[in-house]
Amino acid sequence: MKLVQTRIPDVVVIEPTVYEDDRGWFMESFNEPAFHAALRGLGLPLPRPFLQDNHSSSRKGVLRGLHFQLEPRAQGKLVRVIKGAAWDVAVDIRKGSPTYGQWVGETLSAHNGRMMWIPEGFAHGFIALEDDTQFLYKSTNVYSKEHEGSLAWDDPDLAIDWPDVGGRIISEKDRDAAPFKGFPGVEVPAANSDVETYGFRVIGDERGSLIALESAGSIPFDVKRVYYIFATQSDVSRGFHAHRDLQQLAICVSGKCRMTLDDGTVRQDVWLDSPDKGVLIRNLIWREMHDFSEDCVLLVLANAHYDETDYIRDYQTFLGEVANGKK
Repeated sequence: MKLVQTRIPDVVVIEPTVYEDDRGWFMESFNEPAFHAALRGLGLPLPRPFLQDNHSSSRKGVLRGLHFQLEPRAQGKLVRVIKGAAWDVAVDIRKGSPTYGQWVGETLSAHNGRMMWIPEGFAHGFIALEDDTQFLYKSTNVYSKEHEGSLAWDDPDLAIDWPDVGGRIISEKDRDAAPFKGFPGVEVPAANSDVETYGFRVIGDERGSLIALESAGSIPFDVKRVYYIFATQSDVSRGFHAHRDLQQLAICVSGKCRMTLDDGTVRQDVWLDSPDKGVLIRNLIWREMHDFSEDCVLLVLANAHYDETDYIRDYQTFLGEVANGKK
């Protein structure tokens, strides 16, 4: 695959490699290692794991957007058209971004096979250029009505140059979307590109509180193993290893501790100090745990069973594996 940056560098157009002969054609519609390697080659951060796929069909002239979701349910989207054609738009709504309020548009069609990667912190929309345009996209978070937002597709301050397709079909919800003027922008965590924090919904009343954790829902993978660390002395540090393939989500359900996370380039401290906060630790992330409080109970959810061969316990070996692009 080939990645081409747009005039907003974080938004990229993906041109797949298509193999054709007299029988037809073949292409990889998604290859995570290749996608990640290509993003790294451009110096761009990696997305969270994709949690949901969506598929829509639209008549010619149907315009959908501009949609986004807020943290902790913000969505990055990898979008493509598998039938027909659409003009796809991404608007930068990241607070403090040098391209805040700017947009890019790209024609995606079944014929050209192009995809567009739209990171978290962007509003997204498209207009169908043909009847029965089928739009398929992967998103890094599940849909959440309470976190969704939308901006007016025709806002003069955005001045998006939508193509003329002989009429537009727009839902009432999209016609009533908020204007861009006065929009405060969204906060997007600027962290280690391989480290993401999660906020969990607290359900409670005067009797107390509850947090529900679900595989491939609030947890971005299927949980295969659960363990917890407790009664650690305040002067003891733990961890000092990485995993080749394992992914984990860590939550302090009681007390607090400081996690140091290192992807081989950036070293970052994250405090886990609330039961509604977790940190996703992907593969090939060096982790250390420090400053345990006396009442700390650190819960860890993992996407695979224990496997000693998956551990990297020497930091120089870890750096070597990262440098060799084994992620």
